[in-house]
Amino acid sequence: MSGKKENKHVVLKTACGTLAAGAVAYSGYAYLLFRNAFETDKSRYHPDGVSPSNQDIALQSDWYKAAVKNDETIRSFDGLTLHAIRIENHPDSNKWMILMHGYHRCAMDLMHLMMEADKRGFNLLAVDQRSSGQSEGTYCGLGWPEHYDLLSWINFLSVLRPQSKIVLYGIDMGANAVMNACGDFLSSNVVCAIEEGGWSDIKKQFVYIAEKESSIPVKPFIPAVNLLVRQCLNYSMNDVSTTRQLSRCRIPMLFLHGADDEIVPMVNVEECSRATHSDTDLVVFSHTGFGGCRYNENYYDVIFKFIDKHI
Repeated sequence: MSGKKENKHVVLKTACGTLAAGAVAYSGYAYLLFRNAFETDKSRYHPDGVSPSNQDIALQSDWYKAAVKNDETIRSFDGLTLHAIRIENHPDSNKWMILMHGYHRCAMDLMHLMMEADKRGFNLLAVDQRSSGQSEGTYCGLGWPEHYDLLSWINFLSVLRPQSKIVLYGIDMGANAVMNACGDFLSSNVVCAIEEGGWSDIKKQFVYIAEKESSIPVKPFIPAVNLLVRQCLNYSMNDVSTTRQLSRCRIPMLFLHGADDEIVPMVNVEECSRATHSDTDLVVFSHTGFGGCRYNENYYDVIFKFIDKHI
């Protein structure tokens, strides 16, 4: 009998050890997935912006040095100090653009659009999103907490310049911040919004990218990843929806996308544009991948023609 009991104990210990090892491996991989998607490596940011050529870098640097600019800060809903660059080269103009950069980028990466908007008489508020550039934070939120930050920046600018007519612009993660914000109560100063390369659903985008980069199925790890999102970012991927936000949008929206985008596939912009019940334009640039829309020769004309209709 004692031999049988010992065998049972061995089996039980082995089973418990296997379960414990499995739980550790499960939790560890979920944490790795979370960190890869949400943790920000600030060393990727370049204070002089990202440009396709040295000539562009020189032009951008000269323009930026000559600009009338201020560093602005606000506090986020969860206590982070957020930073933005306010450029006001046209003090007699009420035209403003708030710019939201992309994933693992910073405000300076939108220098090309800042220069073009300035040329067309716009003042600018270029935002360093949480955990990016000069803003505090360890984690980005893939566009959900960032949309609350954007609402705070809109209110900041509306108070600072009560007569302002504000255009919102965002690219990839910044696009999601813009789309999500458009489903909440907006200041009447906001006249229209432009999103470029945004995704229709945070959880679906997370799974899509993670499975592209992993040989292991990702969906079984979503509950654990989402638990970390809840703890670190104060929201649940199960509860948020960009398309639901867009269904409540009341301002004109311009959707831009690259036809050959393999990071954020075309289905995303189709779902987003269908969900929006306000006045919308959809422009798809052929032979264009992720983040490449600006290299099309009519890119700026498309953007500012849309803005001119609504400002």
